[in-house]
Amino acid sequence: MNIKNYLLSKLIDMLSVEDSFFYKVKFEKKVKLSDEIIAFNYKKYAPFKNPLIINRMEKNDLYLWFYEKNIKAKIIIPEAYLLFDALKEQYPNNLLFIETLSSFIVLVIKNGILENSYSVLDEEKTFIAMELNKYNLSSFQKIDKNKYLKIKEQSLKNISFKDVYKWSSFKVEPNKLIPTVVNFVAYPFAFLLFFIMAVESYHLNEVKKNLDLVEHQYSLIKSKNDDVREKINLQTKKEKKWIAFAQRELPYVSSIETFLSISKAFSNKDFTFTRFSIMGSKVKITVQTQEDFIEGITLLNKIKGLKNVALKSSSKKRGTASYEATLEKGIFW
Repeated sequence: MNIKNYLLSKLIDMLSVEDSFFYKVKFEKKVKLSDEIIAFNYKKYAPFKNPLIINRMEKNDLYLWFYEKNIKAKIIIPEAYLLFDALKEQYPNNLLFIETLSSFIVLVIKNGILENSYSVLDEEKTFIAMELNKYNLSSFQKIDKNKYLKIKEQSLKNISFKDVYKWSSFKVEPNKLIPTVVNFVAYPFAFLLFFIMAVESYHLNEVKKNLDLVEHQYSLIKSKNDDVREKINLQTKKEKKWIAFAQRELPYVSSIETFLSISKAFSNKDFTFTRFSIMGSKVKITVQTQEDFIEGITLLNKIKGLKNVALKSSSKKRGTASYEATLEKGIFW
């Protein structure tokens, strides 16, 4: 086992099709949605209460996997997506019936897009015909158990650190780099230490029968650790300076408190959030609704701590509206 596979095996777990529920949302154009917005808008489609959610946006399609069982792995990748990614070029317009050890996985791929995935216990010809008709497909392909196991094994081996980044929850956008570093600087250091410890453990296990080589590796690693410790101390000092700067110059509000206050005000109305952001004291919201757009202004004006509420743009044809408001300093912090 090489170092990359060893590290990935410690970080990644796979969410099986049997233990998850798949749901797809298609947008007219590409949008950016935070995990909080996704949970608020779509957790109601899960077949169980308080679901955990994995999401992935590909072009205009939002893939969602709901599941109940808490998985301890740092990064979770749905089995359905690994199979889809491995088979979509070979079967761009197919209903795939994949035999596993205990059941069958159904993958519906149309125009190279994952339309549905779920698990069934047996193969029913009537059921297959209904699914082909439902998705307007003509091709059906059955994949046996041995090929399924090979595809699954190869997909896991092919996972790169770039793929890990895409599925992880730690994402940094360029315009938010400094605030993200201030808030999450501990994570890169923790991963760096974990990486060094993992490499050290890996080498010690490989060369434990050769004492001279072990001592040589240990001395090298000890020297590297001293360098890393010095770098960590330097970065810690920088981190403290940034935190002090943020507390002094950038008194941002609690985005969670603000979001909860606004979402509570809109909860009983027909409004769906598509964008929510807080930059300094400026709050920007975009919604989809069939309600009167003035109703949104009325709701926002009733929230304590918001001022200068304004409707910035609206489209009755698309059913969208954008609002802006300013936070009164000292309300939420």
